[in-house]
Amino acid sequence: MSEEINYRQLLQQQLVKIRKLETRLEQAEAARREPIAIVGMACRLPGGVESPEDFWDLQVKGVDATSEVPPDRWDAESLYDPDPRAPGKILTRRGAFLKDVDRFDARFFGISPREAESMDPQQRLVLEVGWEALERAGHAVVRARRDRVGVFVGVMNNDYGQLALYAGGPQGIDPYFIGARANCAISGRLSYLFGFQGPSMVVDTACSSSLVAVHLASQSLRNGECSMALAAGVNLLLSPEASIYLSCSGALSPDGRCKTFDASADGYSRAEACGALVLERLSDARARGANILAVIRGSAVGHDGPSSSFTVPNGVAQQTVIRQAMQGAGVSPAEVSYLEAHGTGTAIGDPIEVEAMWSVLKEGRKGGESLWMGSVKTNIGYPEAASGIVGMMKVVLAMRNKQLPAHLHLKKPNPYIDWKGMGVKVPVELTAWEPTQGRRIAGVTSYGRTGTLAHVVLEEAPAPVEVRRELERPEHVLVLSARSAEALRAHAGRYARFLAASHLELGDMCFTAAAGRAHFEHRLAVVGGNAQQVREKLLAMEAGREVEGGVAGSVGGTVPAVAFVFGGEGERFSDTGRELYETQPAFREAVEKCGEALKGVLEKPLVQVLYGTESALLKEEAYGRAAVFAVEWALGRMWRAWGVVPQAVQGQGVGEYVAAVESGVLGLEEGLRLAVGKVPLVRVETARADGSERITLHPGEAEWKRLLRTLGALYVKGVEVDWAAFDAPYSRRRVTLPTYPFQRERYWLSRGRERDPAHR
Repeated sequence: MSEEINYRQLLQQQLVKIRKLETRLEQAEAARREPIAIVGMACRLPGGVESPEDFWDLQVKGVDATSEVPPDRWDAESLYDPDPRAPGKILTRRGAFLKDVDRFDARFFGISPREAESMDPQQRLVLEVGWEALERAGHAVVRARRDRVGVFVGVMNNDYGQLALYAGGPQGIDPYFIGARANCAISGRLSYLFGFQGPSMVVDTACSSSLVAVHLASQSLRNGECSMALAAGVNLLLSPEASIYLSCSGALSPDGRCKTFDASADGYSRAEACGALVLERLSDARARGANILAVIRGSAVGHDGPSSSFTVPNGVAQQTVIRQAMQGAGVSPAEVSYLEAHGTGTAIGDPIEVEAMWSVLKEGRKGGESLWMGSVKTNIGYPEAASGIVGMMKVVLAMRNKQLPAHLHLKKPNPYIDWKGMGVKVPVELTAWEPTQGRRIAGVTSYGRTGTLAHVVLEEAPAPVEVRRELERPEHVLVLSARSAEALRAHAGRYARFLAASHLELGDMCFTAAAGRAHFEHRLAVVGGNAQQVREKLLAMEAGREVEGGVAGSVGGTVPAVAFVFGGEGERFSDTGRELYETQPAFREAVEKCGEALKGVLEKPLVQVLYGTESALLKEEAYGRAAVFAVEWALGRMWRAWGVVPQAVQGQGVGEYVAAVESGVLGLEEGLRLAVGKVPLVRVETARADGSERITLHPGEAEWKRLLRTLGALYVKGVEVDWAAFDAPYSRRRVTLPTYPFQRERYWLSRGRERDPAHR
């Protein structure tokens, strides 16, 4: 007879399975929609902009960064003709350009002069700006670590490769030619030099390239393909051919300015730029204590599909992409209070874009809620493939400063835009950005000339978690490093000037400089109790002067070995290492282990004698010897917790017993009892400390000033330190600090360009 089926049990089992599947589905959906944190950014922009701070200053001042074409680009005068139909000519002499694009710090990246000369300057820019963005994110690049960092770079032009062909012709092609001609080398070389093993690619969708790169980077993070991503865009104008094409096709403005949304809009101004964003999943950024600048809530990419012409935008397709981005972000159109428009400043493009944007973003707006709209292209021109990244950076800075920069060149609004029927406003002066429904949310749009569209939804960074500073060191150690002595002095000067103007916590700064930076062979370390002390020592070291509490030097070919040298009995006094006991878990645990090991040997608990009410007992030899042993062994445990592991140990007096325990010759309990009883050690062998960097461990060293000076000196000599563990007992945040002072030299095509007189 068959067993009776227990339907209740089967039903319960199936319900459990269903709940597990539902949980997995929810987790997958949450991962697919997880916000992406922007944790670092860097840039080079027209107008002498070399940092996000410079960029914001340019916008606040309402600067038009366009200029005459520099003579090192091409002969603008010989190529100029106001008639757009003139063959081989350009109807404007203006654009927006970067400084010193011929200069590069090849030594820093370990690139030979010959190879640096052949490298596309766009590639060199992405290396430097990408490095700065990672530094500003507090991410130390360690090539040997092989991080799963993705690299996504938007780029469309390759003028330098064209110049290389002009310079040498086919006979000039050599093994280095890939660096000049292949855009894919831009992302590939960065991943190679930085040791990144996440996805690495160049994106070319014309002027939407860098915003598409951001979209792909965000997807890669959500899919778990990488743990961090660098999204960048770059554009340089080194050869006139593209400008000739754009001139005859009617894209360029004769006066060389983007007059977006104005009735006089007649084309755009070409511009150079490089920008980079460091992205992480929001949960990872919070766990790392990163400085979150803003959050990407969602993004979408699409194409115009059929339109009136191959290069004419499609408003319906634009609406679709914006709506998809909103849905992916979980944001309603009415929550968006600002749109950074693509805004090329063309008679056809501007009305199509504004109408498409408003068709979506008008939904749900009640009581006349308006939408602000602007375009950074009125400040810096149209940086083509870098446009999306630059627009995002503008919005991030505006969110952080709670202000909208002025949109320039708007004198008479475009009559083909229904300004009265739309709740759209353009800020023509620096304007307070008030949150909508308690949040600042913005959209950033980018369009490619061949039809690819992208839209990103940004939200201001969540309020930082309030850090309770219950513990703090009385002094700190700031460590800096560089590839050369000259760069190290420049680095010290940068930090000194930064300290003079900064209100950041010194502990956060020292933590970020140590744990969030790569460490090179030329090093310095300064110890100080406040920013002013550290600044004064840095200024002295920049000038080449020696200072107390400061040390500088260079690391040799091999990392020196470390030896722990445990002292004798020395002076016995109360409170030895009290602050370490109260703040350093490794030290406290070691002292308490010693106390446990001495139960039944000493009448009073060791911790109570050291840091409690029984300190008078330290005058007795047994308690004194126990205290010395405990403090010295705890110091050794603490140094080990900081990543400093000895290759040799040595001791004298009580220190002999500690050395025997430290080297594994004796167990802790046995060593302690022998030390307290003053039982002579018999034939105890410990590794010799000859030729090693000696760390002296005795009660007199159990204070922060001595410890930090020793730590700084070891760092300068090349000893590896686990800086994250060093600051683990404290509530630290990664903060934005000065970036590496690149020591640039000129690298350019060595052969002349006499074949074409238009190329100078």
